[in-house]
Amino acid sequence: MQLFKVLNSTADLSIQKFSGYIQDNIRLGDSTQDISLQAGVRYNYNSLNKEFLVSPRAQLSWKPNWKKDVVLKLATGIYNQPPFYRELRRYDATLNTQVKAQKSYQVVAGVDYSFKGMRERPFRITAEAYYKSLKDVIPSDIDNVKIRYAGNNNAKAYATGIEARFLASWLKMQKAG
Repeated sequence: MQLFKVLNSTADLSIQKFSGYIQDNIRLGDSTQDISLQAGVRYNYNSLNKEFLVSPRAQLSWKPNWKKDVVLKLATGIYNQPPFYRELRRYDATLNTQVKAQKSYQVVAGVDYSFKGMRERPFRITAEAYYKSLKDVIPSDIDNVKIRYAGNNNAKAYATGIEARFLASWLKMQKAG
């Protein structure tokens, strides 16, 4: 095997990152309605690009007064991902210290259904549909196991999909005596 291209670089960076969040769960409705709101906000500060980010998010859950154990959910939020060192590196190994956080605005709707199955064991089916709008995306190339980032916020994207899970508990249930 012959080496055909070499890139050498050095970097001396000092980066301070500060982050935190606050969140609260609020029960809404009366005894006939089981509605809860989970709301919060996260903040990030990155000294390298002097970016201060605020990311609010909320989820509304409703458990209808049915005979079935069902929870309906609707969530929305803004999510910001400050860049990591590898995302600052361009293809030519130079650093772009002005790269901003990748940003996502998203909406998720879902349902959880819990029930007793074989031999009274608990089961749960969870399904969600989502839409995410992304901006300030840092494109990347994947070559086998090597990931190379463009080092620039020069892309927009979106993601949409449906996810479903089936969870089963195979632990033996103990009855209280």
